[in-house]
Amino acid sequence: MAAPRTVPIAPMHDESQPTSRESVAGILSRCQVSLIADWLTRTKDTAELNHLQLSDEQRTGHLPKLLEDIVKRLGKLKLPSKDSDAVESLAAVAHGKLRRTQHYTPAMLIHESRILQVTIFGTLHKNLSLLDFKLLLPDVMVIADEVDAQLTQTMESFTNGTTKSAKPHLLRPK
Repeated sequence: MAAPRTVPIAPMHDESQPTSRESVAGILSRCQVSLIADWLTRTKDTAELNHLQLSDEQRTGHLPKLLEDIVKRLGKLKLPSKDSDAVESLAAVAHGKLRRTQHYTPAMLIHESRILQVTIFGTLHKNLSLLDFKLLLPDVMVIADEVDAQLTQTMESFTNGTTKSAKPHLLRPK
């Protein structure tokens, strides 16, 4: 009886995945379609969000521009130096106005934002073997800051119909 022949198994890579290290911004850009699909699945599975009858486009239409804003901010290669270094996001403002017309609540907007962060970090985790780790922690800080700034702008436009500022400001005790 012949011994079974062993064949080395090469790790399977998605053809769209590069073989070298990749930046967080590069991964988010490359994985945008799957990231949005994952976000949509998560929101549909969230009781606080799935009771409204919205099409997939109505749920996700804002995400490509918000992700583009995050990727653009990551390209600045700078740690947040103030409460927020975010700039005004017209997509976040429009998102707040749209969600008000769709009968969202403030809590629902917060759930959406939380799911976006979890989905972004999940996408990075799926691509861990490709990540360039030199800037990972600063990039995670920028993502969290940018998503929070976008949520602030979304909430301002949701509640007031306009945005007061692009940057959230911490209240300091007197």
